[in-house]
Amino acid sequence: MDLEFRPTQLTEARIQMLRAVTGKDQPFAADVLSGRVKFRECVHDGRVVGHCIGNSATGEIIGLSVDQSYRRQGIARKLLSLVVDLLLADGVQRIWLEAPSDSTLPAYRFYRALGWQPTGQHLADGIEIIELPITNGGNPMAAAPQISPPP
Repeated sequence: MDLEFRPTQLTEARIQMLRAVTGKDQPFAADVLSGRVKFRECVHDGRVVGHCIGNSATGEIIGLSVDQSYRRQGIARKLLSLVVDLLLADGVQRIWLEAPSDSTLPAYRFYRALGWQPTGQHLADGIEIIELPITNGGNPMAAAPQISPPP
């Protein structure tokens, strides 16, 4: 399968859509326009099949999504690693995200397998804050083991 990982092409309409989808307001738009928000997408046969968004002003990974029919192929891991690299290049000292705290959900296992750790901060509806430990300015996900599908 020929996958292309690239920066997301942003138009004003797309920025407005992202603002609505993420629930972020004016500061988000300002961060997008300033280049502090980093977008990467995965494209297959001209169709976007995954994307990741991170904000170097806050260190937050805002979103990560892969089309269900393309999951378990390393796309999410690659997208997340690309955005983490961009945030680190901007000097971010702490990278974090909101994730489910339910250990039965795939996202819970996915992030922990890549080295993300809980901070102890819990939000409403079974969501917790997790962060990626950063040592010597490098991306610890680069050394994380590949996730294999269950037997």
